[in-house]
Amino acid sequence: MRRLLACAISILATTACGGMDGVGSGGDFGATVGGVKDLHLARDLIARGQVPPAAAILVEAMFAEHDLGLAGPPCAETLCLRGALGVAPGSDDQPRGWIQVGLSSTIDPATYVRPATTFIYTVDVSGSMGWDNGTGTPGELSRRLMRGLAPTLTARDQLAIVTYGSTVDTPLPPTAGDQQLAIQRAIDGLAEGGVTNMEAGLRRAYELGRAARAAGRANVRIVLFTDTQPNVGATTPTEFDRLVTEGAASGVGMTVLALGLGIGPEVLQSIASQRGGNAFSMGTTAEVDGFLADEAPWFAAPIAYALRVGVRTGGAFGIDTPYGFPVGFAEEPTMKAESVFLSKRKGALLVSLVGDDLAALAADLDLTYVDDAGAQHTQTIPLARGGAPLDARGQWFAQEATARTTALALITTAMHDACAAYVYGAAGAIAILRPALARFEADAAALGSPDLPVEVDLAQDLLRLFELGAPQGTLDGR
Repeated sequence: MRRLLACAISILATTACGGMDGVGSGGDFGATVGGVKDLHLARDLIARGQVPPAAAILVEAMFAEHDLGLAGPPCAETLCLRGALGVAPGSDDQPRGWIQVGLSSTIDPATYVRPATTFIYTVDVSGSMGWDNGTGTPGELSRRLMRGLAPTLTARDQLAIVTYGSTVDTPLPPTAGDQQLAIQRAIDGLAEGGVTNMEAGLRRAYELGRAARAAGRANVRIVLFTDTQPNVGATTPTEFDRLVTEGAASGVGMTVLALGLGIGPEVLQSIASQRGGNAFSMGTTAEVDGFLADEAPWFAAPIAYALRVGVRTGGAFGIDTPYGFPVGFAEEPTMKAESVFLSKRKGALLVSLVGDDLAALAADLDLTYVDDAGAQHTQTIPLARGGAPLDARGQWFAQEATARTTALALITTAMHDACAAYVYGAAGAIAILRPALARFEADAAALGSPDLPVEVDLAQDLLRLFELGAPQGTLDGR
């Protein structure tokens, strides 16, 4: 059993913890919170000359695409949590304090062995998936994904396949992962089948998942292959929340693999924000191949649950805005992340603070989470500016990663808000994005980090679409 105890790390000090099989020594591998894990949908729409809907642009997704880990003394535990401070203007040009929580892991990817897992591929075979329509359809991308994932299964694993359309079927009952011929035949035999009763498909999948748990399988994960356009049965986030929450409580995790541009954002984000939940979007074969290369086996490897972030400032400062915390659709951000997964990239959470005397900025960062055995762990990280001076731009960051994280949070929020404003006209959207882009361009130039220019280009492209009066796309591909 993995032993998870967060390392108490401030800018100046750290305490080390225990280890596990496959664990390295320094927190050099990645860990990211669950939720939506990429901005592929927004990027694809912008590349097609369409303004994305605001729902396609999430800070948590932007963070997941970048390596934002914090430096610190070695940590010997699976999950390393580090903290760092900064001071910089917010989107209103008023000074803010910034606190980053950095997430990393000590696992050694060269020796890591994914725990034996029962996977239940729950596959949308409805007409919108285009299973019979050739290359590039959500159905074809789903088949490519399943064929690519199948060889990663071993005799220790199990795989079942559930399909849903007008009816629900189980073309592959729980089967040992080394039975590759049977698995490939089941994948090859998938074909189109009517409307989209996702609720019925998920209920069958959860029945199999609970049965696997009852049979002693410790790690059970539903992998949902869909364009998330449910039109029969439960179709709202609240209904799916209840279904997925009940499943998570029984020990069954959920990964959504959203294919094509047919994504229902409410359902996608709602499912991904639940305990043990994450979501990835892919609209091209290149993105599918990128997922297979970069995310397997990490997407199915949660290492912590119920991460809670508290900030105590002695009343001198107040919390302004949390960034990067996965939440349900159209809810206010809260200071929690229901799951932490292994990842090739080191993750981040961010909180801005307001107060009258940022020269005296100090806070205690309270972190709690639950390990995979159900034990709760609590750690406090003290942070203080300590009189460090601001630079000519009115900024100071204890670590460069926090400066990048802050810059990415501000530009992503501006893009989101500008896309929301674009519904009512281009002028409002331009008024939001243009000053935010100028700030981000200056941040990127000052930092010189190689991962920021691509996001400068993205924001510039979006601003040009506003200026041209481009159509606003939707997540169903229209």
